Amino acid sequence: MVRVERLCHIYRKGKVAVDGISFVVAPGEIFGLLGPNGAGKTTTVRMLTTILRPTSGRAFVAGHDVAREPLAVRRSIVAVLQENAVETLLSTLDNLLLYGYLHGYSRAETRKRVDRVVEALGLEEHLNTRAQTLSGGYKRRLQVAKALMIDSPVLFLDEATTGMDPLIKRRVVELIQEEAARGRTVLLTTQLLDEAEALCNRMVLMKEGKVLASGTMTELRQRAHKSFRLFVRFQQDTPEAALLLQSLAPRNLRNAAHGEYELTVEGSEDQWIREMARISEQYPLDHLEIRAADLEEIFFELYGDVAAGGPAG
Repeated sequence: MVRVERLCHIYRKGKVAVDGISFVVAPGEIFGLLGPNGAGKTTTVRMLTTILRPTSGRAFVAGHDVAREPLAVRRSIVAVLQENAVETLLSTLDNLLLYGYLHGYSRAETRKRVDRVVEALGLEEHLNTRAQTLSGGYKRRLQVAKALMIDSPVLFLDEATTGMDPLIKRRVVELIQEEAARGRTVLLTTQLLDEAEALCNRMVLMKEGKVLASGTMTELRQRAHKSFRLFVRFQQDTPEAALLLQSLAPRNLRNAAHGEYELTVEGSEDQWIREMARISEQYPLDHLEIRAADLEEIFFELYGDVAAGGPAG
């Protein structure tokens, strides 16, 4: 549904924002573009949505060339971009109604679709509020609501949940999953690694305009195989036991509860099992669990210190 071949974009003054990236997004897939600030994610989305013209390379959305057939691409997509694309002088309700009419739906069908997205995104109390007076989080809700009204085959979401409270973020995640289950293709960027991990079937990790790694979570874990988490619980919690864990120089050590600790570590599982057995001889353990790396740990592994600020921008 989306095919990118050696895509490049060079801004004025010679700044290379996207440098020869390639990937394919299958129909009905939720696909993530992730990376730290300046990685080129938003520039890529802007090319795929025909806002920016590629400097070189090719990209196809729903079978249409983004450079040669921009109108056909636009008829095939709906996008929630970082810019708040709402009619600020209209109310929330009028924004939604106008959007439905412009996409050719009848009054009855538009109203039906408006009612559905208003309920799904909790916009009932703001239907008569001018969009310009909405908070940033509610403007994003309105943008997402507009996108979910339309039955385009491809949905682009660039930081779609920015400014939303946790409950609405969770609801948006559920709605995106429902859209994909209906066969809609979703390509997203997000700052929230847990959100990306929950949503994406596959991901591309970008760095300085290039593809650093790509694949499913399982494939990315194999690429960043050194990092994983240990969960340990001592029979008796003592400061000495905690200090002994700290002396092992884990990447991260967290006291999860009384006597329970979570460690992010590097190395082999066998090595750490032996270390825990040695510790247990002095400070007996009654629980040891090893878990595969989550997406945040993969970021640290692949990006190093640059990932500490998150994959924004």
